[in-house]
Amino acid sequence: MGGILPGARISPFVAAWLPRVVAEMNGRQGPRRALDLAMGEGRHAIPLAEAGFVTYGVDVAVDRLQHARRMLLERRLDVMQWAADLDTYPLPVDHFDLLFCTRFLLRARWDDLKRSVRQGGFVMYETFTTGQIARGVGPSSPDHLLHPGELAGAFDDWTILHSEEVEAPAAMARLVTRKPGA
Repeated sequence: MGGILPGARISPFVAAWLPRVVAEMNGRQGPRRALDLAMGEGRHAIPLAEAGFVTYGVDVAVDRLQHARRMLLERRLDVMQWAADLDTYPLPVDHFDLLFCTRFLLRARWDDLKRSVRQGGFVMYETFTTGQIARGVGPSSPDHLLHPGELAGAFDDWTILHSEEVEAPAAMARLVTRKPGA
């Protein structure tokens, strides 16, 4: 799997796995809801909305949300956005069919994140590992970096569809997992 791409291009991980997750959800009744955690400027909210999800995006940075809103409006896509500190903001329980997160770590709230996903729903997660420190760019605080095996371990009671950790071009952990149940 390739690395991360800066700017408005989506992660190759997302490009490869989002269609697979959508295919797994085909036939599910009612609207499908996705939450883009730490959505930033919306580069991944776009493919979520285009895939037919009722898409929600949350980020602490209002200016980034405003930029995302402009991009979404240009594409005539509707994403419900809100500004909040995810370290403390409560997430709804059993609400989302897909919890989506790239380049953000919320390890203190793994249980809250898991509870926000409906039975049979999915998590797609991609973020930096401690291997990134050696690269000399990007996050360097251990508070913002995954330890080896940590991401998969946080979801070891779910069905793991894909799990990998790579060192280049960036040190990343990637996970696609499904919550047990309906």
